[in-house]
This record gives sequence, structure tokens and C-alpha cells, in this order.
Amino acid sequence: MAVITARQSAAEMAALERQLSETERYPAAHVDALRAALVHPCSRHAFSQRELWAELARALGGLGDYDGAIEAIEAGIEHGAWAQPHPRADVAEWHLLAGRHDQAEATYAMLREQSPRNVWLCNHAGLAYADVGEHATAVRWLTEGLQVALADGDPERLASQLADLRSKSMIELGADPDDELTRAAAATPKRAATHPSTSPPPAPVAPCEHCGYHPDR
Repeated sequence: MAVITARQSAAEMAALERQLSETERYPAAHVDALRAALVHPCSRHAFSQRELWAELARALGGLGDYDGAIEAIEAGIEHGAWAQPHPRADVAEWHLLAGRHDQAEATYAMLREQSPRNVWLCNHAGLAYADVGEHATAVRWLTEGLQVALADGDPERLASQLADLRSKSMIELGADPDDELTRAAAATPKRAATHPSTSPPPAPVAPCEHCGYHPDR
């Protein structure tokens, strides 16, 4: 037997939605709102669980709670969360920000093994390493990505961005960015990067014992 009525459930979900919207600019309060939404039994049919978990991970990461962010994105992956190049690319970045460089390197290496010609992974890693001042590692990733992009005809339209990021890190290292690879990238048409959506379809929604919701009714 349902614990609350469908009308009560709708009212509670509307209140949670307002809370999520009103706290977007207040990270700590937004984390509380996201957690409140995730623990409510009716949220499973009212909200996308994978999006709630992914948003919680981003919010926690922004607050510097990198372990919490990693736990949240792993829960999100279990619910079908997806991001390009992969949600665990953010896990690698959070390991970096937490000072766990070996774990970051291992995570990026695992993702590269799974998708060896993923220029978005190279872009992600290059940005992450540059952000923590590891420009030599950033250049290695960005060089790899740029080489793949140019060899494949730049279908993701990412060559220009990779080249620009690579040049900035090379300058930080005191190196001359005007090399053959940079010139090859400059010769490609300047086009906006395309971020392909590879998100899996949403999981089927189960009946809710809390309010009596049924997906077939």
C-alpha cells in the first residue's frame, strides 16, 4: 500500500525541483538539495537519477570534496551517467586535484586503453594537467591528441583547440610552440568543436511503492 498519495508525491517533487533551482548559485546548499532529491523514494520516477548524481559530483568537486565527487560519479555511472570522453575522466582530474597523481595517471591510462584514439580524452587530460601546472604531461597528451586529430581528418573539429592548448603549455615550459605540428594544425579549417552525444538510453522506471506510481498507468 502506498505511503503517500500521488498528489502528495507531486507536491513534494515540485518542492524539491524548486529547491534545486533556487540553490544553483549556492554550491553547499545545492549539494544538500541534490542529496535530498536523491534520497526521496519518489525521485526515481520524477528525476533522472544519473543526472542528479552527475550534478552532485560536479557540485562536490567544485567545493573541493574530491572523494565525495568520485563516489557520486561512480554512483552516477551505475545509473547510466555519461559524459564525453567518459565520466571517469573527471575521476582522474579529481585525483589530480587531490594530489593523487599516480591514481590520476592510472585512470587516464585505463581510459586511453579503452578508447585509444579518443581526442576528447587527450583534450581532457591536457587541460587537467595544465590546470595543476604539469605542463610537460599536458603537452604529451595534447600532442598525442593533435596527432590523432590531424591523422583522422579532424572529424571532431578539435585540432585548433588542441593546438592552442598545446602552444600555451609549451610557452609555460619555455619552448617554442611554432613547430611542424602547430603549423599543420594552423593549416586546417577553423571550425567549432563538435561534442558527440553518446549517452545511453535512460533506464526503465520501476513502480514506486511510496506513492503508488506505475510507469504503465
